[in-house]
Parts: sequence; C-alpha cells; structure tokens
Amino acid sequence: MSFAERVKAMKTEKNMTSEQLSRAAGIPVSTLNKVLAGITEEPKLSLVLAIADAFACPVGCLLDGDDYLTDRLDSNEQRVIKKYRTLDAGSRELVEMVIDKELERAAAAPVAAKSTEMADTAQMVVLPLYFLPASAGTGTALDENAYCESIEVRATKASMGADYAIRVSGDSMEPKFEDGDILLVRRQNEVAVGELGIFVADGEGYFKRFLGEFLRSFNPQYKDIWIENFAEFRCCGKVIGRMRRRRRVA
Repeated sequence: MSFAERVKAMKTEKNMTSEQLSRAAGIPVSTLNKVLAGITEEPKLSLVLAIADAFACPVGCLLDGDDYLTDRLDSNEQRVIKKYRTLDAGSRELVEMVIDKELERAAAAPVAAKSTEMADTAQMVVLPLYFLPASAGTGTALDENAYCESIEVRATKASMGADYAIRVSGDSMEPKFEDGDILLVRRQNEVAVGELGIFVADGEGYFKRFLGEFLRSFNPQYKDIWIENFAEFRCCGKVIGRMRRRRRVA
C-alpha cells in the first residue's frame, strides 16, 4: 500500500472526515487532499508526524502499514492492539487514560524496598535543581550555568540516570505534567522523535515533545513551535522522569 492508501485506510478506521483530520493534524485541507489523491508522493517528515499524531498511531503504521506491527511487535502486543482496534472511541479513551496513569505512576514511583531494613536505609540521590524553570508555556529564559541548589531524592531508575532536575512552568504540558512539577533530566545533545526534552531556542527554555521539525505541547490550546523560526536552537537533555515533592540537603 502507498502512503496515501494507508492514510485513507486509517481515516476510515478512525471514522474521521478530511476536515476533522485536517484540524487534528494542524494542516490545511488542500495539503491533506494532495496526500489523499497521491499527488504528494514523498511527504515531508513534519507532515507524516502530524498525521500520525492526529491518528494517535506510530509513524511506522503509515510508512510500513501492517508490516510494521508484524515485524516489530511480539504476539502479545499484536493481540492487544487487535483488541484495541475493536473498541469504540469511548472505550479507547478509557484504555489510553489507564495507560497514561500507569506510565505516570511508574515514572514517579520510588524503587520498591525489598525489606523493612532496606526501606529504612533506602539509597538517596543528590541532584542539582536549577532555579530557572523550563517553560511548558511560551518560553522562559534558561541558562545551563544558572544558579542551582542540591536536592536529595529517593533512588529510582530515573533519578539515578538523571544529571539534573528542573521545574515545569506553565500549563501547556497538562494534563500529564503540571506547573511546579520537577523533571528529572539526562543531559544529551539530542532526543529521538516523539521523546520529551528540554530545549533552548534563542535563549528561551522549553519543555516539549520533539517531533523533528517542531516542538509540540500536550495541551491542544498551544500551537506547535517550529524550530526553523529560531536562529539558535539546542537540546539540553531528555526528560526521563518526574517528581512532585523534593527535600533540601541540609
């Protein structure tokens, strides 16, 4: 199947009109019509990502079709996805809500103590917490050399893999991340498409989802931030966890 045929099939499966898909993907109807007509044979990565995001499906499903599932998912995963596809919109929303909650719980949960003795002497990790927040809204000045304080947090897979912590500012990453949450960040110069990261664009700091040519918020009220609009852009790390409470080092 061609890219256009896969988009048509997915649109039918999701019971979406072209106008609904256009709004969800944030692309003009005229652009979408060219895709559906097969005129756009080699779409830009940003267009593919936008359509996949609107469908809430992996990019590979549009590029590789069913072969993506066959080649990359084990039998249990394929079975779950097939069951999911039989659900109506309300049931799918409930399933996705449960998955999101479980992912949040897993990211924030401390390492389980194997015994009472281990719980009493649980290992702690000290991380620098930068005073300046990474904006989940319109952008906040961010400097990696800014002043910071040390915080002590319980040792988890996320905290032990983090290089620093930074606060969230704003509501554009809600409902998954709230204003005041503390993010655990591993310092790296780039993140993969679809991953969450801390970015600096023309001196302003952002906490967003990286989608190749632009940054996206979870809150649909916020527009995508196109990287090409900035003279200077860099990644300051990948967000690998979150915590809501912190404790100062004495």
